[in-house]
Amino acid sequence: MLVKKKTSKTTQGNKALKTMAVECVLATSRQNNRIASHRKRITKRQGKMKGRIASAHLLLTITYNILKTGEPYHELGSNYLEKKQNNKELKMIKYLKKKGYTIAPSVQQTA
Repeated sequence: MLVKKKTSKTTQGNKALKTMAVECVLATSRQNNRIASHRKRITKRQGKMKGRIASAHLLLTITYNILKTGEPYHELGSNYLEKKQNNKELKMIKYLKKKGYTIAPSVQQTA
């Protein structure tokens, strides 16, 4: 199955800021953190450039929130989304049990 890349264009903005943000993202590529895992995940689906720009956007969003709130940055970890998904599944199971359903986790075997 061939997956088609999403088309998009970045809006005109500060080119120096964009360049600096992308350089910072590339500097994190060998680290085990949220930004590096975000770039790898996006790159798999949409390509190198979109992964870089999307991660630069994430980095700028994090920076903005740090400046806005004045709180220090707390690294969520590279497996943050996996943990969040697992917690979501556990909450769904708990909710269904509360409603009266019986849930038994299935063990999936891979070949």
